[in-house]
Amino acid sequence: MRVGITGANGYVGTILRASFAEQGHEVIAFARSNCVTSGNAAGVAEWRPYDIKRPPSGAAFSDLDVLIHGAWDLSLVSAGDVWGVNVSGSQHLLRNAIDAGVRRVIFISSMSAYKGTRQLYGQAKLACERTASSLGGVSTRLGLVYGPGWGGMAGALRKLSNLPVTPLIGARSYQFTVHEADMAAAMVAIAESDMPLPEPVGLANPEPVPFRRLMKEIAASQGRTLRAVAVPWQLVNGVLKAAEALQIPLPFRSDSILGLVHPAAEVPGVERLKQLGIEFRSFSLDCVRLSSGKLRRY
Repeated sequence: MRVGITGANGYVGTILRASFAEQGHEVIAFARSNCVTSGNAAGVAEWRPYDIKRPPSGAAFSDLDVLIHGAWDLSLVSAGDVWGVNVSGSQHLLRNAIDAGVRRVIFISSMSAYKGTRQLYGQAKLACERTASSLGGVSTRLGLVYGPGWGGMAGALRKLSNLPVTPLIGARSYQFTVHEADMAAAMVAIAESDMPLPEPVGLANPEPVPFRRLMKEIAASQGRTLRAVAVPWQLVNGVLKAAEALQIPLPFRSDSILGLVHPAAEVPGVERLKQLGIEFRSFSLDCVRLSSGKLRRY
């Protein structure tokens, strides 16, 4: 298959590029032209320019069998900017890809996208999911992705666990997790399949991981003992909002805190994915320490 991936230089996009190439598929990577270098070309048959603010016409996708849309500007914090750039740009891209005749269009969503979510990020992803569903596309809600790459939210939590004393926000909360390799294998299986998936499916193990345990294991994976103190999430959220107003670079967005303390109630589509042979390992960072870097399917 010819598989297009937007956000191809991001944490998830880089994993997907390698996985699809390893499975023998031809990868067309869409990324900002200033992010493309000879050092990141592994597994890519062709690079094409992409900017979420100016989504390309259907002609850019007409030779693809599958398009996976993962690009998202995480630097935006206001609702107007998020809707004007991420939501509008994603909706236009999804429509253009479907109109171009792409067989399978997959939107990368998040477990933060659920009915009633308080998180702006989750609400924006939900809006894009509705567009994808109306067009016959597939929405995959990624859990907390972890693994040897230590990117995204898992990477930010790892940095947090390195502090002399870690502020434990959402100490009584939990997360649904997915190993990098399992996430990638599931995306390949969905891309290769023609099974209709009209409702969003969650790419995560359905067993919730308590947040305190999550942070303890992340610290232990680095040979550290977690020293933590519970901190009201409202306090942390307020501090982050103030820093954002001053445009101070931060490892967390204030909006991300809401995703940590108000997670989804369950992982959707578990039984549906089992029909495709897709399951996800239980959370353990032993597989990160012992990982050979190879992807595997169940």
